[in-house]
Amino acid sequence: MSRKKYHDHPGKSRFNSSLLYLFGNYFMRLFYKIHYEGADRMNKMGPVLLLVKHQRYDDIPLGLAVIHGRCRNDVWCVMKDSLAEWYFFGFFLKCGGIPINRENPEKSRKFLMLARHVLYDGNAVVMFPEQTRVPVRMGEARTPGFRFIAGKPSQPLAVNSLGFRYKKGFIRTHVFIRIGKTAYYDKHQDPDLFLHDRMHEMADLSLLAYPYRRPEGRLEPRVRADSAASAGGKDGE
Repeated sequence: MSRKKYHDHPGKSRFNSSLLYLFGNYFMRLFYKIHYEGADRMNKMGPVLLLVKHQRYDDIPLGLAVIHGRCRNDVWCVMKDSLAEWYFFGFFLKCGGIPINRENPEKSRKFLMLARHVLYDGNAVVMFPEQTRVPVRMGEARTPGFRFIAGKPSQPLAVNSLGFRYKKGFIRTHVFIRIGKTAYYDKHQDPDLFLHDRMHEMADLSLLAYPYRRPEGRLEPRVRADSAASAGGKDGE
């Protein structure tokens, strides 16, 4: 993992990322028993957009323990802008965090562009479509972030959903992390419909229901079967 710097961002540091991975993979195991499924479903190279269920703050280090340790180590994450405050000394930025103002996304336009740039540089980018923690149930997806980051890819973009489920144990809490099959998004698909289908998949992976109405879209989404021939993606338009 090379330390590539981007405009107004220090870049992803191997040292900082490794610290967060070690925290999630070792320290968090004192409190959680981690179960995972589907690590082999995620492309190991090329752009991948991970749509992740957000139940708790602990989702991030626990999820990183699985993704970084068993899938790939070039993972960046769209995060709330408060984690980029000065008193964190840039730690989360150097873990690959991309700060977004959830209350006023227009203020974050340059960082949304950064997320797209990082993605089409061949990295994996995590985003939480609910844009906030929603424990025990599904929140409604907010499409603008997905639409902006995915753009209109010139080649199909690999997208995976990831579900979290927590279950109280005798000593440690059990956390079940499940990665769904790869779906492919292209410029001909309607982003609202595509994301709606991914949210249903995310809910299934988390053993939850997604109760929100299917949006009226321009086109029916064409969810492509996982295929190595379609794995590559180029910069969105």
